[in-house]
Amino acid sequence: MKAIFERKPADFDLRNFEVSKTIRLPADVFEAVLQKPMRDYDFIQDNIEQMHCDSSGVYHCLLLTGEGRNDGLLVESEGYSYCRYASYVPNISALTSPALQQLNELMTAAADYIVTIGTQNTTEGNWIIGFDELAQQTGFEHDFSSMDTLLDMLHEREEVANVELGDSGIDVCYYLDFCPQYGGHPEEAEPEQLPEAPSPVSRLKDLLHLHWEDIHLLHKDVEIQPATIVELNEHTLTNAGKEAWADVLDAEVVKVYNGYYGLQMELEKVKPRRLEEFSSMLAGYCPVSDYEKWVTLMPPLSHLK
Repeated sequence: MKAIFERKPADFDLRNFEVSKTIRLPADVFEAVLQKPMRDYDFIQDNIEQMHCDSSGVYHCLLLTGEGRNDGLLVESEGYSYCRYASYVPNISALTSPALQQLNELMTAAADYIVTIGTQNTTEGNWIIGFDELAQQTGFEHDFSSMDTLLDMLHEREEVANVELGDSGIDVCYYLDFCPQYGGHPEEAEPEQLPEAPSPVSRLKDLLHLHWEDIHLLHKDVEIQPATIVELNEHTLTNAGKEAWADVLDAEVVKVYNGYYGLQMELEKVKPRRLEEFSSMLAGYCPVSDYEKWVTLMPPLSHLK
């Protein structure tokens, strides 16, 4: 996504506007308008009557966009055939579909409510929001067509570690740094830690120079179901795999220890769902095409003897 940035702006002179007409141009023509907005254009001349500033100061504009483009340009030519007054719009979806804008506002309000009410009230790190409560507080009605999008929006929030959809509500686990009411559990015993445990500042990718066998990746804050990774080292992933799973490889290693599953590595600063999907992928629980794309099937020839 692109935007216009002004150097040391004194202020932003925001104006009310209405879109009188949307014109979808060939992509190359629209790009030419962005590069040369002061040129005269026939499609602006032909729609001069659609543009004016009314007595209330509202700009009635053309919305120009290009084929296959999500961005656009608001134009009020003031009787001319060039972009006398113009404003760049990075994403025009809300302008071209009022219903989509309303849905976006509704879902954003729902996500904000879930995160705010959960982080401010939980003492354990998780909070369940009932569908009835969510509808009453935000107007968001539970339906399967929009629920997946809401769950994705929650997963994208930095406060959220994991989200589970239940029969009557949404169960959200939060990172404890965002939960002021969390008191901790000092009575919990730490598992036996191996002497060679890495520094907390180490990242998973930093430890792949070692050869790990039958290892299980766990999340520090959220319980997940780990798969057994038979072999993990710097040659396990292809370049495409390292790019696709960069967020997991950047996860910080808290400790390595012998636990319930055997050899376990505890990680943080990564989404639990992504960590679980990464382990499952390496265990072969993914489409064959993805596995062949992300996992090195044979070691490099330089390592063969």
